[in-house]
Amino acid sequence: MSKPITDSILSSETRVFLMCCDLRSFSAVAHALGITQSAVSKIIRKFENAIGFELFIRNSRPLTLTPEAHLLHRQLRGLKGEMTRSLSSLQSKNYIKPILRIGILESLHLNLGLAILKNLLPNLSQIVMLTASANVLIQRLIERKLDLIITNDVSTEPSHVFRKLLFHEPSVLILPKPFEKDPDQNWTWQRLAVCGLPLIRYWNESGAGEINEMFMKTHGLRFPDKISVDTNSLLVTLVSQGIGWGFSRPTTVIENIHMHSHFIVREMQKPNFSREVYLIGREQEFVVESEVIAEIAKQFVQENIIPESLKFAPWVKDGFTVG
Repeated sequence: MSKPITDSILSSETRVFLMCCDLRSFSAVAHALGITQSAVSKIIRKFENAIGFELFIRNSRPLTLTPEAHLLHRQLRGLKGEMTRSLSSLQSKNYIKPILRIGILESLHLNLGLAILKNLLPNLSQIVMLTASANVLIQRLIERKLDLIITNDVSTEPSHVFRKLLFHEPSVLILPKPFEKDPDQNWTWQRLAVCGLPLIRYWNESGAGEINEMFMKTHGLRFPDKISVDTNSLLVTLVSQGIGWGFSRPTTVIENIHMHSHFIVREMQKPNFSREVYLIGREQEFVVESEVIAEIAKQFVQENIIPESLKFAPWVKDGFTVG
């Protein structure tokens, strides 16, 4: 994967220091860089010797920055952001197009992801788009393997990032096709608990699993815990085969619309909930690109995702909000 040009200018010691500030763990930085923990420690010690003061209180977990390190971190972040903007301006003047690495949720990559790629491609020399769950996307942003991510609101968010709210998306029930024959289509949580099929959950360490589990715990909803998955396509496939039922978002249905003849979508009865989708990046980096992507995303949701969702779930109209 191509690296940002600023990585070629900043010293290896500076880059490792910034990562240590973000991850607060030598071992986590070592894992991200593919080197040993002792190698990270030596790089930081060399940096400390060069600048003349200690950067971390090493006997604390997670790593604690010294007051000097806090000041240096702020200054380096500002410098890196200014450097990125200056380099982008110079590249533009010399007709050199930048490189951008974007991470996006699985449920959005075939629709919103495609729209972003088409719109950004003329202005970039290379664009990398990776799909993963929210927890993986956040980690890759922290490890500087991605520049911007489009993801759920997650509980573990690093410091020194910015967030732009793109849209709120309601949740819907996804049920096996035979459920359509039931004369009562008001599928309450109480009825689902005794419907004879298990709830197919998202794995609780995934972003979708995290927000779904929090919702169920908050409202005291309990179902047999038999099947957990970490992809939307597998959840929809299992429901389509009558193995269980689930709940997700309209974008999951759009992504798997080719299977719609084998499952039904129904309104989630109260209590219900929605997810928030954000564009997240590191402070003072890729600011211009983030503004462009945010506008593309908001327009695409308004003109494409909402109208497509209304075709199979007309009740969700008021559940969507953009920006």
